[in-house]
Amino acid sequence: MKEENIKKLNKELQFLLEEERKKEIARYDVALNDEKANIKNIANAIYQSRGIDYKKLNKGIFNNIMDTINDLRNVFVGKDSKTKKKMIWEIVYTILILILLKLPFDLVRDIGYNYIEILTTNHLFEKIWELAFLLMYTITFICAFIVLIRNFNQKYKNISTNKNE
Repeated sequence: MKEENIKKLNKELQFLLEEERKKEIARYDVALNDEKANIKNIANAIYQSRGIDYKKLNKGIFNNIMDTINDLRNVFVGKDSKTKKKMIWEIVYTILILILLKLPFDLVRDIGYNYIEILTTNHLFEKIWELAFLLMYTITFICAFIVLIRNFNQKYKNISTNKNE
């Protein structure tokens, strides 16, 4: 049972260096002997001792996006109307900038598309090239949007919560 618990804990501590994992496993050696050992709680305690939020480590990109949207919604709660308008315009500007970010992607895509058209008559390569750039732009847009919204959240979290609407 202990070996199985060690394997599970080792997997949960994948974000730590191997040397640090070994130290923590040795530190919790007695707890790992117990059949009822809660590996997730042990991992959570280890990460918390290092100042890491264990819950956020295991989230995928979809959960990350949803957390960002919820954080954005929570920032609006309790703000006065002037601050809300300013925040909305800032979000609109951010989205416009991200849309303008598509121009270099389209330019490079079209240049490559023209070369492929000259070199081959197979339309499959053209479609693959087009799809590749569409995926790259989509990934870039989502990542940039998440980063910008998180920065936005940090900026407006500390503003007083007046309800003068």
